[in-house]
Amino acid sequence: MNDLVVACLDAGPDERRRECADVLYSAVPHAAVDAWLLAVRALARYPGCVLVLVPKVGGGCVVRVRPSGLTSGCAIALRGGAGRPR
Repeated sequence: MNDLVVACLDAGPDERRRECADVLYSAVPHAAVDAWLLAVRALARYPGCVLVLVPKVGGGCVVRVRPSGLTSGCAIALRGGAGRPR
């Protein structure tokens, strides 16, 4: 598969999309420590994922990248905050 797969961590119990995701994000803001833990746990649980974004309460995001997961020249940005796919 050559497409970038992005999935929401908060999208219910169906794991299929998260299991094949390259990028995972949360649409729900978390306390800073909880955001950090969620991002770390997501990378551990979904080995195919290379990038996790979790918004923090009060603004900002925790961003965790798998150490050797991205090649140079890759960039991902969210405008207006994370949200559920439409």
